[in-house]
Amino acid sequence: MGNWFTNRAKSARACVLIAATLLATLAVVTSEASVTSLQSAIQTVYKEHYESIVRVKVATEEPVADGEPKVVLRVFSGFFISENGQVLTSHLPPNETTRVWIEQKGISYLADVVGSDARTNVALLQVINLPDSFDYIPLDAAKERQEIGALAFAITSPLDFNPTPKFGLVTGFESHFAEVVFPLTYTRLSISIGPAEGGSPAFDADNELMGIVMATLPEVESSYIIPARALARIVNQLETNQKVRYSVLPIEFEEKADSYNLSKRVVVKSIVPGSPAEKGGLLPSDQIVSLNGNAIENLNDLRDSIFFEDPGAFLLFKVKRDDKELDFAILLEPQEDHAPESSGAGARNTSR
Repeated sequence: MGNWFTNRAKSARACVLIAATLLATLAVVTSEASVTSLQSAIQTVYKEHYESIVRVKVATEEPVADGEPKVVLRVFSGFFISENGQVLTSHLPPNETTRVWIEQKGISYLADVVGSDARTNVALLQVINLPDSFDYIPLDAAKERQEIGALAFAITSPLDFNPTPKFGLVTGFESHFAEVVFPLTYTRLSISIGPAEGGSPAFDADNELMGIVMATLPEVESSYIIPARALARIVNQLETNQKVRYSVLPIEFEEKADSYNLSKRVVVKSIVPGSPAEKGGLLPSDQIVSLNGNAIENLNDLRDSIFFEDPGAFLLFKVKRDDKELDFAILLEPQEDHAPESSGAGARNTSR
């Protein structure tokens, strides 16, 4: 009987050792397969879009005390978005820009600035003499954003190097950074961006454009991108108006903790006296339930709802006041009727 128990114990230990060995082997195989799969994804994105990426060079004038303006060369990344030679890149101040050109495969091509927007740090160019061969990355206005933890890829044009692949993860969604408020919700990536890499395209694991890199967060080795859906609207505005027309509400909002539902709620903090919002009937402390039928759970939702509406349109508010739900239609006023816009990039521009 004793031998039987001894043999059974040995057999059990052997089974455990075999199982452990198999699990370790499976982990190694799975790890190798994952690495190979990631490598394949990076190479696919790179090969597919290599000829869409360009280097953008801009000659700008900087004032010098008691002298002629100093001409400074700035370098960005960029990418073709249409077959007729439109290129997206970082913001180029129209009043300071004297000459713009792109470089593809070591050859230079002159370009004009169609429009530029300091607030989102995006510019649209039209290449004058097109390369004989180039690819382009179309914008998808219906593109949904990826979830946190999803793979992200970028192709940059750093300094004077050829297009270069990078990869990371989607790490967050913010409509503000520190004290800076953005006009919409940006997507944060764990992709570090260096000099001349602003204006690079970012892709998801399906090889679809996620957006354009518009700012860097060097302290956390991350960057912000403007999502493709918002980018499509910005490009349309730049084509039509040479600038982006923003809608504003003379209202200050804030997020407050909802102790009953263990969540946040967005409420009206203050309203400019005499504004359409005050005349329309909104009051401080009103909780925003929805805008144009879209549920508002945080300030990101609210800022996105305003960004995608044109000035002069009416925004349909559903608010909660004293346990009652009320509806209001508030006129969206144009940005130019208010204080001059300031840059909303928040993080650092990435030029050289």
